[in-house]
Amino acid sequence: AVLLGVFLLASVFLLWQSERAATDLILRIKEDYDGAEPSGNSVAILSLLRLAAISGQADFKAKAEQSLRLFAEKLQQAPQFAPLMLLALDYWLEEPRRVVIVGDYTCASTRSLLDAAHSVYQPNKVVLGNHGPVEPFVKSLPADDEASRAYLCSGTACQPPTRIADVVKAFCRGESKPAASETST
Repeated sequence: AVLLGVFLLASVFLLWQSERAATDLILRIKEDYDGAEPSGNSVAILSLLRLAAISGQADFKAKAEQSLRLFAEKLQQAPQFAPLMLLALDYWLEEPRRVVIVGDYTCASTRSLLDAAHSVYQPNKVVLGNHGPVEPFVKSLPADDEASRAYLCSGTACQPPTRIADVVKAFCRGESKPAASETST
């Protein structure tokens, strides 16, 4: 909310590098070049998309999409100017893989599932629990009092829950759906 309220240029959906209310500036910059440091717009767009995937707030995704559309022509002509923005575009184009860990977060089996989810590089991945400020769909996934388990989802479609770390890794890598016998142990 602070990002959108303080730094967003409402008329064209670009982000300033200074507060909108700042009056002591000679020049206000809306950076779009990802050099040694990514631009504020690239970071903000990717952050808004990730927050939308976690919280289910459609307005975050809409703001990110509007910003991507403003940079579309430049991304087509010279994609090398903004590699992080290209990553954000990829995130927007493909529904992120969601690994929802349900269980006691102090338990070794939960840590094992979390380690498995985080051990695979997959930029279009969201790893979360089912408590706190998460989307309603994630909160609706049932817990098991006996052991932790992971729901492997794309959008609101989930595979059967698993307790096997290697199944979580395979899902994050984008490998084919595991057999039913591999998911329940």
